[in-house]
Amino acid sequence: MATYNKLFLFLFLGLFTFPLFSQTLQERYQKHITFLSSDEMEGRSAGTHKDTLAAMYVVNQLSTIEGLTLLGDNGLQVVPYRARISRGDTTRVTKTTFNVVGLIEAENPQYRNRTFIMGAHYDHLGIRRVDGVMQIFNGADDNASGTAFIIETAREIAQQRSRLKANVLVILFGGEEAGLVGSRYYANNPLRPLEEVKVMLNFDMVGRMAQNGITVRGLGSAVEALELFGSFQNPEKIDLIFEMRGNGPTDYSSFYAKGIPAFSYSTRHHDDYHRHTDTMDKINYQGMEMVRNYVWNIVEALAFGTAEITFKDVFQ
Repeated sequence: MATYNKLFLFLFLGLFTFPLFSQTLQERYQKHITFLSSDEMEGRSAGTHKDTLAAMYVVNQLSTIEGLTLLGDNGLQVVPYRARISRGDTTRVTKTTFNVVGLIEAENPQYRNRTFIMGAHYDHLGIRRVDGVMQIFNGADDNASGTAFIIETAREIAQQRSRLKANVLVILFGGEEAGLVGSRYYANNPLRPLEEVKVMLNFDMVGRMAQNGITVRGLGSAVEALELFGSFQNPEKIDLIFEMRGNGPTDYSSFYAKGIPAFSYSTRHHDDYHRHTDTMDKINYQGMEMVRNYVWNIVEALAFGTAEITFKDVFQ
Protein backbone atom coordinates (compact mmCIF):
# COMPACT_ATOMS: atom_id res chain seq x y z
CA MET A 1 0.00 0.00 0.00
CA ALA A 2 2.87 2.37 0.75
CA THR A 3 4.27 1.84 -2.77
CA TYR A 4 0.86 2.49 -4.33
CA ASN A 5 0.47 5.73 -2.36
CA LYS A 6 3.92 6.83 -3.42
CA LEU A 7 3.13 6.22 -7.10
CA PHE A 8 -0.22 7.95 -6.72
CA LEU A 9 1.30 11.04 -5.13
CA PHE A 10 4.09 11.21 -7.69
CA LEU A 11 1.52 11.12 -10.47
CA PHE A 12 -0.80 13.79 -9.14
CA LEU A 13 1.96 16.09 -7.93
CA GLY A 14 3.33 16.04 -11.47
CA LEU A 15 6.60 14.38 -10.61
CA PHE A 16 6.17 12.04 -13.57
CA THR A 17 6.38 15.05 -15.85
CA PHE A 18 10.05 14.42 -16.46
CA PRO A 19 12.40 16.80 -18.37
CA LEU A 20 11.47 15.54 -21.85
CA PHE A 21 13.83 17.53 -23.98
CA SER A 22 16.91 16.16 -22.19
CA GLN A 23 15.92 12.62 -23.17
CA THR A 24 16.01 10.68 -26.41
CA LEU A 25 12.87 9.23 -27.93
CA GLN A 26 13.88 5.74 -26.82
CA GLU A 27 14.43 6.98 -23.27
CA ARG A 28 10.97 8.53 -23.25
CA TYR A 29 9.42 5.29 -24.47
CA GLN A 30 11.25 3.50 -21.66
CA LYS A 31 9.96 5.92 -19.00
CA HIS A 32 6.34 5.26 -19.96
CA ILE A 33 6.72 1.51 -20.27
CA THR A 34 8.60 1.27 -16.98
CA PHE A 35 5.76 2.99 -15.17
CA LEU A 36 2.85 1.24 -16.88
CA SER A 37 4.28 -2.29 -16.73
CA SER A 38 5.76 -2.10 -13.24
CA ASP A 39 4.66 -4.67 -10.66
CA GLU A 40 3.03 -1.83 -8.72
CA MET A 41 0.53 -1.38 -11.57
CA GLU A 42 -0.61 -5.00 -11.11
CA GLY A 43 -1.28 -5.62 -14.78
CA ARG A 44 -3.76 -2.73 -15.37
CA SER A 45 -6.86 -4.94 -15.56
CA ALA A 46 -9.93 -3.04 -16.78
CA GLY A 47 -12.25 -1.83 -14.05
CA THR A 48 -9.61 -1.87 -11.30
CA HIS A 49 -7.91 0.94 -9.36
CA LYS A 50 -4.68 0.36 -11.30
CA ASP A 51 -6.58 0.66 -14.58
CA THR A 52 -7.76 4.08 -13.40
CA LEU A 53 -4.24 5.01 -12.32
CA ALA A 54 -2.95 4.05 -15.78
CA ALA A 55 -5.60 6.25 -17.41
CA MET A 56 -4.65 9.18 -15.19
CA TYR A 57 -0.98 8.66 -16.02
CA VAL A 58 -1.84 8.95 -19.70
CA VAL A 59 -3.93 12.10 -19.05
CA ASN A 60 -0.99 13.56 -17.15
CA GLN A 61 1.39 12.88 -20.04
CA LEU A 62 -0.93 14.22 -22.75
CA SER A 63 -1.48 17.36 -20.67
CA THR A 64 2.23 18.20 -21.09
CA ILE A 65 1.89 18.38 -24.89
CA GLU A 66 1.60 21.96 -26.11
CA GLY A 67 -1.02 22.17 -28.84
CA LEU A 68 -3.02 19.15 -27.63
CA THR A 69 -6.44 19.76 -26.06
CA LEU A 70 -7.91 17.18 -23.70
CA LEU A 71 -11.48 16.27 -24.65
CA GLY A 72 -14.29 14.78 -22.57
CA ASP A 73 -14.01 15.36 -18.83
CA ASN A 74 -10.43 16.64 -18.57
CA GLY A 75 -9.32 14.00 -21.03
CA LEU A 76 -11.51 11.15 -19.81
CA GLN A 77 -14.48 9.47 -21.43
CA VAL A 78 -16.25 7.23 -18.92
CA VAL A 79 -16.88 3.75 -20.35
CA PRO A 80 -19.45 1.58 -18.51
CA TYR A 81 -19.60 -2.08 -19.46
CA ARG A 82 -20.95 -5.40 -18.25
CA ALA A 83 -18.52 -8.07 -17.11
CA ARG A 84 -18.10 -10.98 -14.73
CA ILE A 85 -17.21 -10.13 -11.14
CA SER A 86 -14.06 -12.23 -11.51
CA ARG A 87 -12.69 -15.15 -13.49
CA GLY A 88 -14.11 -17.47 -10.85
CA ASP A 89 -17.51 -15.76 -10.47
CA THR A 90 -19.70 -15.57 -13.57
CA THR A 91 -22.16 -13.09 -12.02
CA ARG A 92 -22.28 -10.09 -14.37
CA VAL A 93 -22.10 -6.56 -12.98
CA THR A 94 -21.54 -3.08 -14.38
CA LYS A 95 -17.92 -1.97 -14.30
CA THR A 96 -16.23 1.23 -15.43
CA THR A 97 -13.09 1.95 -17.38
CA PHE A 98 -11.98 5.05 -19.31
CA ASN A 99 -10.89 6.22 -22.71
CA VAL A 100 -8.33 9.04 -22.72
CA VAL A 101 -8.94 11.44 -25.60
CA GLY A 102 -6.96 14.41 -26.89
CA LEU A 103 -7.15 16.56 -30.00
CA ILE A 104 -4.39 18.25 -31.97
CA GLU A 105 -6.36 20.68 -34.12
CA ALA A 106 -5.07 21.85 -37.48
CA GLU A 107 -4.09 25.50 -37.27
CA ASN A 108 -5.60 26.22 -40.66
CA PRO A 109 -9.43 26.17 -40.37
CA GLN A 110 -9.59 24.93 -43.95
CA TYR A 111 -8.50 21.48 -42.78
CA ARG A 112 -10.52 21.12 -39.58
CA ASN A 113 -13.17 18.99 -41.28
CA ARG A 114 -10.67 16.15 -41.73
CA THR A 115 -9.68 13.95 -38.77
CA PHE A 116 -6.91 11.39 -38.47
CA ILE A 117 -7.21 9.03 -35.45
CA MET A 118 -4.30 7.36 -33.70
CA GLY A 119 -5.17 4.87 -30.95
CA ALA A 120 -3.88 2.15 -28.65
CA HIS A 121 -5.20 0.35 -25.59
CA TYR A 122 -3.49 0.86 -22.23
CA ASP A 123 -5.06 -2.01 -20.22
CA HIS A 124 -3.83 -5.56 -19.76
CA LEU A 125 -4.81 -8.76 -17.89
CA GLY A 126 -4.15 -7.96 -14.23
CA ILE A 127 -3.21 -10.71 -11.78
CA ARG A 128 -3.99 -14.34 -12.57
CA ARG A 129 -3.15 -17.77 -11.28
CA VAL A 130 -0.45 -19.65 -13.17
CA ASP A 131 0.34 -23.21 -12.10
CA GLY A 132 -1.21 -22.50 -8.70
CA VAL A 133 0.72 -19.26 -8.14
CA MET A 134 -0.73 -15.74 -8.52
CA GLN A 135 1.29 -13.84 -11.13
CA ILE A 136 1.25 -10.25 -12.36
CA PHE A 137 0.66 -9.98 -16.10
CA ASN A 138 2.71 -6.81 -16.62
CA GLY A 139 1.80 -6.30 -20.28
CA ALA A 140 4.96 -4.44 -21.28
CA ASP A 141 4.54 -5.13 -24.98
CA ASP A 142 0.76 -5.63 -24.73
CA ASN A 143 0.20 -2.75 -24.63
CA ALA A 144 2.38 -0.41 -22.61
CA SER A 145 4.47 -0.23 -25.79
CA GLY A 146 1.57 1.05 -27.91
CA THR A 147 0.59 3.53 -25.20
CA ALA A 148 4.12 4.93 -25.03
CA PHE A 149 4.23 5.07 -28.83
CA ILE A 150 1.00 7.10 -29.02
CA ILE A 151 2.08 9.58 -26.32
CA GLU A 152 5.37 10.35 -28.02
CA THR A 153 4.02 10.37 -31.58
CA ALA A 154 1.34 12.83 -30.47
CA ARG A 155 4.07 14.98 -28.94
CA GLU A 156 6.02 15.00 -32.20
CA ILE A 157 2.96 15.78 -34.33
CA ALA A 158 1.93 18.64 -32.02
CA GLN A 159 5.38 20.21 -32.39
CA GLN A 160 4.61 20.49 -36.13
CA ARG A 161 0.98 21.52 -35.76
CA SER A 162 1.32 24.39 -38.22
CA ARG A 163 1.88 21.81 -40.99
CA LEU A 164 -1.27 19.79 -40.28
CA LYS A 165 -3.84 19.33 -43.02
CA ALA A 166 -6.11 17.33 -40.71
CA ASN A 167 -7.00 17.26 -37.04
CA VAL A 168 -5.26 14.46 -35.17
CA LEU A 169 -7.41 12.71 -32.57
CA VAL A 170 -5.45 10.69 -30.01
CA ILE A 171 -7.34 7.95 -28.14
CA LEU A 172 -6.00 5.58 -25.49
CA PHE A 173 -8.63 2.90 -25.01
CA GLY A 174 -9.61 1.12 -21.84
CA GLY A 175 -10.92 -2.41 -21.72
CA GLU A 176 -9.49 -3.86 -24.94
CA GLU A 177 -8.68 -7.10 -23.15
CA ALA A 178 -12.29 -7.22 -21.90
CA GLY A 179 -13.56 -7.34 -25.49
CA LEU A 180 -12.68 -4.06 -27.25
CA VAL A 181 -14.85 -2.30 -24.68
CA GLY A 182 -13.32 1.17 -24.94
CA SER A 183 -12.99 1.39 -28.72
CA ARG A 184 -16.50 0.07 -29.32
CA TYR A 185 -17.88 2.56 -26.82
CA TYR A 186 -16.03 5.45 -28.48
CA ALA A 187 -17.17 4.39 -31.95
CA ASN A 188 -20.77 4.47 -30.70
CA ASN A 189 -20.32 7.64 -28.61
CA PRO A 190 -17.73 9.73 -30.45
CA LEU A 191 -16.45 13.01 -29.05
CA ARG A 192 -15.86 14.25 -32.62
CA PRO A 193 -18.09 13.46 -35.61
CA LEU A 194 -17.16 10.14 -37.19
CA GLU A 195 -18.10 11.61 -40.58
CA GLU A 196 -14.91 13.70 -40.38
CA VAL A 197 -12.64 10.71 -39.78
CA LYS A 198 -10.55 9.78 -42.80
CA VAL A 199 -8.52 6.96 -41.24
CA MET A 200 -7.83 5.21 -37.94
CA LEU A 201 -4.37 3.90 -37.05
CA ASN A 202 -4.04 1.43 -34.17
CA PHE A 203 -0.87 0.34 -32.37
CA ASP A 204 -1.01 -2.91 -30.44
CA MET A 205 2.24 -4.59 -29.39
CA VAL A 206 4.97 -2.54 -31.09
CA GLY A 207 7.75 -3.24 -28.59
CA ARG A 208 9.20 -6.60 -29.52
CA MET A 209 10.59 -6.16 -33.02
CA ALA A 210 12.58 -9.18 -34.15
CA GLN A 211 14.29 -9.51 -37.52
CA ASN A 212 13.04 -6.03 -38.47
CA GLY A 213 9.43 -7.24 -38.76
CA ILE A 214 6.21 -5.20 -38.76
CA THR A 215 2.73 -6.49 -39.55
CA VAL A 216 0.07 -4.06 -40.79
CA ARG A 217 -3.53 -5.28 -40.71
CA GLY A 218 -6.48 -3.74 -42.46
CA LEU A 219 -5.23 -2.98 -45.96
CA GLY A 220 -8.45 -4.41 -47.32
CA SER A 221 -10.39 -1.57 -45.65
CA ALA A 222 -9.37 1.11 -48.18
CA VAL A 223 -9.49 1.11 -51.97
CA GLU A 224 -6.17 2.95 -52.26
CA ALA A 225 -4.32 1.15 -49.44
CA LEU A 226 -2.08 -1.11 -51.51
CA GLU A 227 -1.00 1.76 -53.74
CA LEU A 228 -0.49 4.05 -50.73
CA PHE A 229 1.60 1.60 -48.72
CA GLY A 230 3.50 0.62 -51.86
CA SER A 231 4.64 4.22 -52.23
CA PHE A 232 6.20 4.46 -48.77
CA GLN A 233 9.94 4.69 -48.26
CA ASN A 234 11.57 1.84 -46.34
CA PRO A 235 15.25 2.73 -45.94
CA GLU A 236 15.66 0.53 -42.85
CA LYS A 237 14.53 -2.48 -44.92
CA ILE A 238 11.74 -3.45 -42.54
CA ASP A 239 10.26 -6.86 -43.27
CA LEU A 240 6.62 -5.96 -43.90
CA ILE A 241 3.66 -8.31 -43.75
CA PHE A 242 0.35 -6.83 -44.94
CA GLU A 243 -2.96 -8.40 -43.95
CA MET A 244 -6.22 -7.47 -45.62
CA ARG A 245 -8.72 -8.22 -42.84
CA GLY A 246 -10.52 -5.32 -41.23
CA ASN A 247 -12.02 -7.17 -38.28
CA GLY A 248 -8.97 -8.40 -36.37
CA PRO A 249 -8.95 -8.89 -32.59
CA THR A 250 -7.90 -5.38 -31.62
CA ASP A 251 -9.30 -1.87 -31.53
CA TYR A 252 -9.05 -0.90 -35.19
CA SER A 253 -11.94 -3.27 -35.96
CA SER A 254 -14.35 -1.05 -33.99
CA PHE A 255 -13.75 1.72 -36.55
CA TYR A 256 -13.78 -0.59 -39.56
CA ALA A 257 -17.27 -1.62 -38.39
CA LYS A 258 -18.31 2.05 -38.74
CA GLY A 259 -17.12 2.30 -42.34
CA ILE A 260 -13.76 3.96 -41.59
CA PRO A 261 -10.49 2.79 -43.21
CA ALA A 262 -8.47 1.35 -40.33
CA PHE A 263 -4.97 -0.08 -40.07
CA SER A 264 -3.31 -1.80 -37.11
CA TYR A 265 0.46 -2.00 -36.60
CA SER A 266 2.35 -4.56 -34.53
CA THR A 267 5.80 -6.07 -34.29
CA ARG A 268 4.14 -9.49 -34.29
CA HIS A 269 3.32 -12.10 -31.69
CA HIS A 270 5.87 -13.81 -29.46
CA ASP A 271 5.99 -16.56 -26.86
CA ASP A 272 5.26 -14.08 -24.04
CA TYR A 273 1.92 -13.00 -25.51
CA HIS A 274 -0.74 -12.98 -22.75
CA ARG A 275 1.72 -14.52 -20.30
CA HIS A 276 3.19 -13.12 -17.10
CA THR A 277 6.58 -13.13 -18.85
CA ASP A 278 5.68 -10.08 -21.01
CA THR A 279 8.00 -7.81 -19.04
CA MET A 280 9.77 -4.51 -19.61
CA ASP A 281 13.27 -6.01 -19.83
CA LYS A 282 12.36 -7.59 -23.18
CA ILE A 283 11.31 -4.39 -24.97
CA ASN A 284 13.28 -3.46 -28.09
CA TYR A 285 13.40 0.35 -27.93
CA GLN A 286 15.45 0.70 -31.09
CA GLY A 287 12.78 -1.37 -32.82
CA MET A 288 10.07 0.98 -31.51
CA GLU A 289 11.89 3.90 -33.08
CA MET A 290 12.04 1.97 -36.35
CA VAL A 291 8.26 1.54 -36.14
CA ARG A 292 7.97 5.30 -35.67
CA ASN A 293 10.12 5.93 -38.75
CA TYR A 294 7.97 3.68 -40.91
CA VAL A 295 4.67 4.99 -39.53
CA TRP A 296 5.78 8.55 -40.27
CA ASN A 297 5.14 7.76 -43.96
CA ILE A 298 1.39 7.57 -43.42
CA VAL A 299 1.42 10.52 -41.01
CA GLU A 300 3.02 12.62 -43.74
CA ALA A 301 0.57 11.39 -46.38
CA LEU A 302 -2.71 11.69 -44.48
CA ALA A 303 -2.13 14.15 -41.60
CA PHE A 304 0.46 16.54 -43.04
CA GLY A 305 -0.69 15.84 -46.60
CA THR A 306 -4.06 15.74 -48.30
CA ALA A 307 -4.03 12.21 -49.66
CA GLU A 308 -7.50 10.66 -49.54
CA ILE A 309 -8.45 7.04 -48.98
CA THR A 310 -11.85 5.47 -49.51
CA PHE A 311 -13.45 2.84 -47.28
CA LYS A 312 -13.91 -0.62 -48.74
CA ASP A 313 -15.72 -3.57 -47.21
CA VAL A 314 -13.21 -6.42 -47.08
CA PHE A 315 -15.97 -8.93 -47.75
CA GLN A 316 -17.25 -7.34 -50.96
